[in-house]
Amino acid sequence: MKKIRRFAMVGGTITALVVAPFAAVPASASPHTTITELPALTKGTVGEARAVNDAGQAAGKSFTPDGAAHAVRWNADGSITDLGAPFGVDWSEAWGINGSGVVVGSHDGDGHRNPTRWAPDGTASTLGLPVGAVGGEARAVNDAGVIVGWTQVDGKDHAVRWDPDGAVTDLGPGTGGQRSDAWGINNDGVIVGDADGPGVAIGEAVRWNTDGTVTRLGTLQGNGQGYSTPSGISKSGTVVGYSSGADGYTHPVTWTAAGTIRELPALPGAAKADGYAYAINADGTIVGEAQAADFYRTAVRWSPDGSVTDLRFLPDRAGGLARGINTAGVIVGDSTGIATRWTD
Repeated sequence: MKKIRRFAMVGGTITALVVAPFAAVPASASPHTTITELPALTKGTVGEARAVNDAGQAAGKSFTPDGAAHAVRWNADGSITDLGAPFGVDWSEAWGINGSGVVVGSHDGDGHRNPTRWAPDGTASTLGLPVGAVGGEARAVNDAGVIVGWTQVDGKDHAVRWDPDGAVTDLGPGTGGQRSDAWGINNDGVIVGDADGPGVAIGEAVRWNTDGTVTRLGTLQGNGQGYSTPSGISKSGTVVGYSSGADGYTHPVTWTAAGTIRELPALPGAAKADGYAYAINADGTIVGEAQAADFYRTAVRWSPDGSVTDLRFLPDRAGGLARGINTAGVIVGDSTGIATRWTD
């Protein structure tokens, strides 16, 4: 479920909204891309790969024979490792993985989610919470081991940062609203998420800068209208995500380090439909999902030059989406519930 958030603005900066759509470019169906089904804990059950590191390891979730979701790690050779549902519970899932193989996500217990870290050897630990907080989830981890996600305080979602030593910091609210959430962090420690606030009815992309300030990134509609959510941030500070548009659809977008928002191009011939950008790698290649001309929801790659590629999905599936990409261009996601990897 998507969360809306709040923060007390700490020296916050409001950026000017500049909408600069990419020039229209032709799409290609990628005949040279190899699409591989990643194994599931139980053949034929749902699996989702959500992040991939530069070693080719991916993290996500899969289901056991008794129908329980477990956090898993796929190794570079395609084999799967069950990270289990720790502490005697039934359910867990993973959202992020860093370069050393640390996986983050959550497990159930006491009627709510609990933020979880799995060490490279698979040992699980529950992350600590701010005073008064209940439950939460870890969403991303950088190569220094800094983790971000969310927890709840007084029934409201708050963005959270966990340092490598386990120290926890409540990041929100921070834009004058009530709720916040953190979705991504780069290796410099810049965090992105979304928050509500004055003039923001649902949630707007924000950036927590390393100097302690918070920057509102805006939406395609501007002037506090609509919503936007960031999904990831590159080393250079480019943020990717999605935003509502004046046409009523959700559009894949990027924000430059200076705060300029740009809409990513749709696949040529596609009818109007929602699209999402989920991840960006070091060279600026972006992946996500969009509607294709044949009306399927399909995995998509946007190259640094602005060209868009329909990555398609596994045979006999009804669509696909791409969630993660590493520096070598290895992409992971799923084909309507079957964990999938794309390689050139």
